[in-house]
Amino acid sequence: MEKTSGKGALKFAILATIAIAQADTIASVMLSDIAEAFPDASTMAVQYVMQSAMIGAFAVSLLMSVLTARFRKRPMILLGLASIFFGGLIPLVNHSSIVLLDVCGFLVGAGQGFLVPLLGALVLESFEGRERQRMIGLNTTFLTGGAALLLLLAGPVCLTGWTNVYLIYLVAAPVFAIALLFLPKEERPAAKVRTERERTGRKAAPIPALGWIQCAIVALMSVAYAVFPLNLSFFVTANGFGDAASVSVGMTTITVVSALVGLALPQLIRASRLFLLALGSAFGLAAALTVIFAQNMAMVYAGTVLAGIFFGVNMAGPGYYVSRICTPAQYGPTYSLATSVNYLGIILSPVILSFVTGAWGGDPEVARNAFVTGAGLFALVLVLNVAWGAYLSRRLPAEQTAPSAASEADDGEALA
Repeated sequence: MEKTSGKGALKFAILATIAIAQADTIASVMLSDIAEAFPDASTMAVQYVMQSAMIGAFAVSLLMSVLTARFRKRPMILLGLASIFFGGLIPLVNHSSIVLLDVCGFLVGAGQGFLVPLLGALVLESFEGRERQRMIGLNTTFLTGGAALLLLLAGPVCLTGWTNVYLIYLVAAPVFAIALLFLPKEERPAAKVRTERERTGRKAAPIPALGWIQCAIVALMSVAYAVFPLNLSFFVTANGFGDAASVSVGMTTITVVSALVGLALPQLIRASRLFLLALGSAFGLAAALTVIFAQNMAMVYAGTVLAGIFFGVNMAGPGYYVSRICTPAQYGPTYSLATSVNYLGIILSPVILSFVTGAWGGDPEVARNAFVTGAGLFALVLVLNVAWGAYLSRRLPAEQTAPSAASEADDGEALA
């Protein structure tokens, strides 16, 4: 794929598309209204309007670890956008069944499962050096920032009627047009594999051994982070620090800070290199400890700022590590697997956190105990990431970060 021309349009297309990739999160604002509209539906059935999206994202992103080695990315990205569009259109036409809403939630999540790994892999393939680092960071910024903006829009829209929230998903239509016009028609994956085989003299595995280890670390980090969205509300109210509005501010702080981390990613990589995830884990541990010893809401907010730094690094970090560990033909399968295990960690985190808390003798129903477990998991991933960073630093060659003159010129054109 050409790496020195047409960058402005490519960046625009990637960032516009990733900005709506987490559109499934807006379902959270209408769950109570859906419960009122379907009084005979179980609480679980209502929750699955949103939870089915996470299942769809996990299933499809896992499938992408296989399909990216066989098919071009642009058609699959367009399929993901179409999935989000129809996941919003169908309930506007027919919202008489809770099962139908659950299925549409799965469709929207499936769209996320297409977009996040494919766009991440496209960034790795299309950019090099510091330009790649900037785009990995911007990808994170637009992913989390876009989700936050859609949530802010969904609240007022929901007041006009919960079905109107589904209109927001239709933004996938103009984004579809942007992706169709500006995303590149890259060479077939089989051609990339053949080129690498001719260059190296051997056939590389779709996902290298180091990639599997990296994905295992990503899964552990997602479980550790989940202690915040799962337990912050219970912790704040149990200690009398605030109410639901206070918790909303705290979780929004995490999202905003993580978006800012994406903007600063090149500087963080320059400072930490292959210890980037170790740096993020240190912030995660500090976040959990700050909340555990919090005496007021101000300290809880300080913890959410630190958690936001961890979340931003955890979102952007896998892309950087995959770019260092893998060959170009391995970017797509490995990044897709990293995305899917991240979702898997989130899905399984309630069970894992409860089990580990009970294992050390804590009461899983006490929110402070959950954060103690989270601190232990953050400490574990910190140690693992320090060891992993040291190993990779010895094994991998030094990174070439100097951008080409053409890339610099194109950056200026994109900003103009």
